[in-house]
Order: sequence, then structure tokens, then C-alpha cells
Amino acid sequence: MKLGIIGLGRSGKTTLFNALTGRTGESAPAGGAVTPVMGVVSVPDERVLWLSALYHPKKTTHAQVTYMDLQGMSSGAESKREYMAHLLNHMRPMDAFLMVLRNFEDPVLGSPRAMADMRELQDEFLIADLATVEKRLEKLSMEEKRGKKLTGKEKELLSACWEVLDSGQPLKSRPDLSAAPELRGFTFLSAKPLLVIFNNRDEDDRLPSSQLVSEEAMVVRGKLEMEMAELAAEEAQDFQKDFGIEESAMNRVVQQSFRLLQLATFFTVGDDEVKAWTIPRGLPALEVAGHIHSDIQRGFIRAEVVAFEDLRAAGDYAAARKLGTVRLEGKAYPVQDGDVIHFRFNV
Repeated sequence: MKLGIIGLGRSGKTTLFNALTGRTGESAPAGGAVTPVMGVVSVPDERVLWLSALYHPKKTTHAQVTYMDLQGMSSGAESKREYMAHLLNHMRPMDAFLMVLRNFEDPVLGSPRAMADMRELQDEFLIADLATVEKRLEKLSMEEKRGKKLTGKEKELLSACWEVLDSGQPLKSRPDLSAAPELRGFTFLSAKPLLVIFNNRDEDDRLPSSQLVSEEAMVVRGKLEMEMAELAAEEAQDFQKDFGIEESAMNRVVQQSFRLLQLATFFTVGDDEVKAWTIPRGLPALEVAGHIHSDIQRGFIRAEVVAFEDLRAAGDYAAARKLGTVRLEGKAYPVQDGDVIHFRFNV
């Protein structure tokens, strides 16, 4: 899972990146640098720890999330164009965006204007996608004028996209368009899932009363979270208690991101490795097998499945089998979050 962190200048975007990844200091180089900063984080999951304690494997592998921090967009037309160029080049491969909005008083920018900042960033997404659609439609029209007969529905779908964007709506409002196979290569920005993060001052843990309900939203206290991420585990626990932080930003952001992207985690276990895998929720077992290895998918026979909670309740795999909670599933079985799976295959 790859998440791109975006936001206007001085929104606290880099502070959040540091809190999520455990980095210290400024992550994004100043001076208009075009190279984004990447951070890979292991997803905290107590189920992995329990399975590892049960199997004592040589290796334990958590699911991972990649965050990308790109320099914040400042005001002014020229800087906007530069920022969007960076966004197009580096952030189209992202699975979703974290949009960080300043919700605190700033000595340079003054009072927060989170809703206006959100609309400004969303407008830039729409403009970028509209430019992409218009450029492609223009090329298709030129090909038609030269006598080339167009096949498929690409032009029809792009024309529908243009109407949606021109009306000021993001393409995710029309998933039938943005998810169409003919448009898969366009990776539209406004079609990607978006998690809005209000970055509040240290004493404030409330969502703005005027938040847009059309987007998934949450609050972090970025400065506090970054300071906590730099502490040792025991000190961090005391820090959390002092400031009333029930759960770290990293845990909350990861959990929200999984829900936003409709992702699930399944596990493979054994003496060699206990591993957590991230997949789209409800993916058929045959396709899930391909995530592990193409040979397993090609030679798929059955998936031997036990739900994690059933395994934990039984105590171990042999006991779960005796209780009848281990079952055999076929190719079409929709894999569920928490499934522990052993794939039977023959190649």
C-alpha cells in the first residue's frame, strides 16, 4: 500500500510524515527540490505477534505501508504549476492520498483556513485530470480526422469524464468511469481515495465543525505525535497519558487507510516465516494465491483456511482442526480479513 502525503506549505505535512515514519528533522529538502522522500512502515498488528509466538519462525514479516512526502504547495500560480508537475510525476502511482490541512494559528499565515485549503487542493486535482482528458480527446479527434476508425469505448468514457470534471466533481464520484478497464492507464488524481487529516494545535483534538462530510476525515496533533515518535517506548507511553493520546497517529492513520482502500490482511504461517499480506477485501482465493507466487495460483487445488480468532481461541492449529474450524475452500472463496491460509497446489 502506497500513500502520498499532500498539503499546502506550512500545513505540517512533513511533521506528519516524520511522526508516521519515525524520522526526525526536515524530510523534504528545501529550495523546490523535486525528489520526494519515501518512508516504509511496518503495520502494527498484534495478530502477527501472536502467530509468531505460536510458530517461532525464523522470520516474521508485518504488512508494510509506504508513505511519500512531497514538498508543500505554496500560494502563487508559478509554484502551483511546479507543485502539480511534481504531483503528476511522483504521485500517480499512489494508491491513495493523505491531505494534510492546517487547523492551527500560524505566525506567518495567520488563522487556519482548512476548508479553503481543501478546496484549493481539490481544484488542482480536477484541473490536472481535466487537462489529461482534454489532451487525450484532442489526440483521438485528430486521429479520426485522419481517417482512423476508433474502436472501443475510450472516447465515450473520456467525454463522460470531461463532463464530470467540468461540473466541478471528482472522478471518484463516478467509479463506473474511473474504474473502467479502458481508462486504467490514466491514473486520475481525483479518482483516488482521499483521507483528510486536520493538523491541530497541541491542545485541540476536535474536528472542525464545518468539515466536509463527503470525505473521510480525522484529526492529528502533528507536533505532539512527532515528538512522541522520537521517544523510547516507555517514555512514549507516559507521553501519551500526559496528553490524552489514546492511540498513536501511525496506528490510526493506517487503520483509516485500510478502511478507505477496503483492504484486508491474511496470514501465512510456518516454521520458516509468519507473514502478513495485504489484499483488496473479498479477493477470490485463486487471485490471493497469485499474490504469494504464480506457481501456487497456477497449480491451485484448495485453500485450507482458519479465521485468526478461531485459531487463537483453540490455542493452536491442531486443536482448531479438532474443533472443526479449519476448512477447505475453493477458487472463488472471498478471503476475509484475519484468515490464516495454507494453499494446497500442484505444479
